[in-house]
Parts: sequence; structure tokens; C-alpha cells
Amino acid sequence: MAEHGRAISALQRALFADIAEFDRAESWRGDGAVSMAAWLTQRCGVGRSTAAAWVRAAANLESLPHLAGALAAGALSLDAVAPLAEVATPQTDAELAQASVHWSVRQIRELAASHRGTTDAAAARRFQQRTLRFNDARNTVWAAFTADDYAAAKAALTGRMSWGSDTGPMGEHGVPPTSGGGDQSGYVPFDQRLYDAFMNMCRDDGASPSESPGGAGSRGGSTRYRPTVVVHAELGMLTGLHPDGVAELAGIGRVSREVARRLACDANVVFSLERSDGCILDQKRVRRSPTTFQRMEIARRDKGCRFASCSFTDFTEVHHVVPWTLGGETNLSNLITLCGRHHRAVHELGWSMSGDANDVVTFEGPHGHRMTSAPSPTWRRPGFKPMRR
Repeated sequence: MAEHGRAISALQRALFADIAEFDRAESWRGDGAVSMAAWLTQRCGVGRSTAAAWVRAAANLESLPHLAGALAAGALSLDAVAPLAEVATPQTDAELAQASVHWSVRQIRELAASHRGTTDAAAARRFQQRTLRFNDARNTVWAAFTADDYAAAKAALTGRMSWGSDTGPMGEHGVPPTSGGGDQSGYVPFDQRLYDAFMNMCRDDGASPSESPGGAGSRGGSTRYRPTVVVHAELGMLTGLHPDGVAELAGIGRVSREVARRLACDANVVFSLERSDGCILDQKRVRRSPTTFQRMEIARRDKGCRFASCSFTDFTEVHHVVPWTLGGETNLSNLITLCGRHHRAVHELGWSMSGDANDVVTFEGPHGHRMTSAPSPTWRRPGFKPMRR
């Protein structure tokens, strides 16, 4: 299957080279088409969105020989090359083609999104487009959030879900996560638990401020649940000394300067001293458990489980690459994020890890199969130079 995948990538590169040449000569006019995409739709039997993506990728790859070569060799798939080609330049082509071999498609899309950037004007437009709709016929709700409101809503629901237990407020006033209606095993799927948390929040379960987890409080005699939303922002950006700085909403992506400043107005602001590359100071063997600052930085670096191909981002754990009991240090380079499933895999199912968590980590399975994983390409690490268009 992997060989077939590489062969498909090679054929796609050949296809794109032909598309670029055909489009450059506008030969599609000879068949009465109004565009290259329209010609592909008619002659190749693909949808309009696929045809448009092909034309765009073909045009972008004309000036990016290294990414084009990686696609031709099957080292990168089209799903990886297409978003990279959107933001790459002839100057960054070789570096991206080499580094992205260790990135997942999700990480590549995060990189592409971050380099498209965000502005205060774009944030204002997103705010104007905020909406929530009820469909009475289908009993469904559809919403379009701003980035910070989405992060707050997600944190509130997942926080309440993990807060709930058989004895906690959620267990008393809603469906607890450990007991499910009709399921003899007591298992309730994740999305149903989110639904229950949402309904508990809508019904106002009446927990007192003293019962609420961190962030709950009282306002006007009613309970106010304040979810934890982490924003990484450079001090100079918030103060206005460096307006071109970067602010990132943990788990969501970049936000504009004014959004970051607005969130900082009504938040607990924690200052952390970082090295010039953005890293938090290491703990070495002083302590086994990572500090709060380290955990925040690890979450920004990994953005979810680092096991190759895993897309799980919530309810993860920090794990030592070299175990603490074997002399491993509590440094960022030796700490990695894993979901519960893959945490068990490296402890009990025969998987092993090696490498630098700040760079490339290799996972080796019990049968010798190896996979690599790299940090989010949007994370600042030693020697990292932001890509500029």
C-alpha cells in the first residue's frame, strides 16, 4: 500500500507538470473550455474543487523544484505538498522539503495557516460573522465562533466533562461520564459526554463557587464558570513595543494583536522568562514532574499526541522519552506529549522512543517498524528562523 501511495504521488507530479504547461499555453481554449479547471472537470471527470486544487498546486510547484521533487519521489503526498506550496517561496523551498518529511499533514496545515497570518481587520470581520443557529426541524445547532470564543467554549465543555464524576456536581445533576444509559459496560462516548456537559451548562447545575473547579466564581449571585484558555504572546506585542510580534491561542492557532490584548484585559497574566529561542528553562534532575511553565510550552510545541499519525489533542499526558528511573532529565528535550492510548503503548505494548523531543523522535514498534515525529512547525526552537514570504 505504501508503494502504491508513492506511485500515486509520482503520477500526480507528472500530471501537475502537464497541467502547468497546458495552462501556460492556454491550450484548453482549443477545446472550448473557459479555464484550465473547467477543462480538467470535463476531460478528467473530477469535481470543480479537485480541478481547482490541481491547477493551483501545478502553478505553485513550477517555482518549487524541491517540493515538486519530494512529490515525484513519493517522499511527500499531495496532501502535504499542496499546503506547503501555498506558503513556500523559492528561498524556503529546499528547507521545507527537507523538514516536512517528519511532519504530519495536520502539522503542515497548521504551519500553512500560521503563515497566512491574521490581522486585526480579519479578527473584526470574524467577529461580525459570529452566529449561532437553531434548526427546529432537525433539532440541531450550528455555530460559527471567533477563535477566542471557540477556545473558551471548548475549554468550558471539556473542563466540565472531566470535572464531572459520580460524586461531583455533574454526577448529581447530569449524566456522569462513568455511567451511560443503556450501556451495560457504563461507557459513554466522548461526543455524548460533551453533549451532557453542554446541557448541564445550559441548565445551570447550581454548583456553588466553592464547589467549582479552578475558574468558577460568582457574579451577581449566579455561578460563573471561567474556563482556562491559554494565550502565548510576546510582552512587546501586548505593550505595543513590538506590534509585529506573534500571539497564539493554545490548541487553536494565531490571533491578532488586539484579540490578544483584549483577552489579557480580563485574565490571569503569567510572566515566564524564556531564552531567545522561546524555550522554558530545563529542570534536569531537580524534579521528576514538569513545571507548569514547562507543560504550557510542551503543549505549544506538540499540539497534541506526538505519536506518528495520532490526531488526539485533548486529555494528553507528558512522558519522559528517557525514563526518569533510568536517569532521564525533566528537560523539554526529554518530555513529549502522548495520549492515553499511546502512553500505554510505550509502557506496556513494546513500543520504544528515541531522539530529541525538540526535534525528531523515532517510535519503534515491537516488530521493528519505525516512524518519526517532529514538533509543530509553528513552534520556535533552537536555531528556528520564522519563514517569511
